[in-house]
Amino acid sequence: MRTCAWLIIVGAWLVGCGDDGGRATASAGTTTVDPSTGPGPISAGDGTTSTPTTTGLTGDVGATSTVGSTVIDMSTSSSSSTTDEPTGVVTTVGESTMGESTTGEFVCDPNMVADTLAFTYVKKFDTGIPDKILQASYYNTVADEVMIMSYNGQARRFTVDGTAIGDVFMVPAEALPSLDGATFDPVLERGLLINQSCVLVEVEPQTLAVIGAQQLGFGMSICAGLALGLDGNLYIASYGTNEMVVLTRDGLTEVRRVDMGTIPLTGFDGLALIAGSENFLVMSTSPATEAAIIDPFGGVIQPTTALGQASPPMIGGMPMLPDAVLTICGNGHAWVCEAYDATCFDYAPDDGDKNACECILPG
Repeated sequence: MRTCAWLIIVGAWLVGCGDDGGRATASAGTTTVDPSTGPGPISAGDGTTSTPTTTGLTGDVGATSTVGSTVIDMSTSSSSSTTDEPTGVVTTVGESTMGESTTGEFVCDPNMVADTLAFTYVKKFDTGIPDKILQASYYNTVADEVMIMSYNGQARRFTVDGTAIGDVFMVPAEALPSLDGATFDPVLERGLLINQSCVLVEVEPQTLAVIGAQQLGFGMSICAGLALGLDGNLYIASYGTNEMVVLTRDGLTEVRRVDMGTIPLTGFDGLALIAGSENFLVMSTSPATEAAIIDPFGGVIQPTTALGQASPPMIGGMPMLPDAVLTICGNGHAWVCEAYDATCFDYAPDDGDKNACECILPG
């Protein structure tokens, strides 16, 4: 369990569903997929600017800005901050209270939800997505459904038991080429997509209609995974630098960086916030297929082990090249998809199914 005190965070509790990226040979204008070199394509985009930039974005935070013809209301985003505290108004209620706060708001004690330290394989299912390079996914907590997307931009919705909802459709061009990560923002009720050039695109979560887009910087290279922490910050897998880079929700301020080689995890290729926890499930697909559980500062909670074998955190199933990782706060499960197949694997938490959504969403 977490040992943190109870916090009421007004308008700023977030849950991530992560996602991730892969490797292959690539050249400008063409992409050649080589499964022997890793889990998924890497584009020629460098995404390596040392300072944050925006493409076609005008206006300040707190004003309405535009990206091309798309309107972004920046006033709904968290304000920039260099602290590690969640944004919004924070009130300490106590270590073990449950029920209503002094303001009458619902309070759910995160200490009442045990941190999941291992997941065990339950089943796998075929997504029916023709582009068999699954790279990004998120759990929509509002609609209680999952979005799975491919590197080249094919998307499909699913129920939490793996049943397809509707047909395959296309991801917007703003998130392409080389889509390689996604998560869900339950406060603003939108999907967040990221490509390997580190362009962050905010979309309507079921139709993927574009709300806004911005180019991220901070020296990140080949963005290959995305999650939202309980602190309200963006957590990004920078594959090219093997770092977990933490930015404020608006993408304008760097909070910290974690060298994943200290975990150790080489070829950092995906992450997801574990349902009901502040910890992250992180994984690598090259040179080895491995997984670990870490806290927001890179502290090791569950050491790195081979994914799909007999040791936690990901036990059994044996996906060949895992990608598009997500967690589902409604039942505590984790999903991992194949980077070079249309199948996904469902893993149940070893401490039992649990609905942790109320502990990470506003009451």
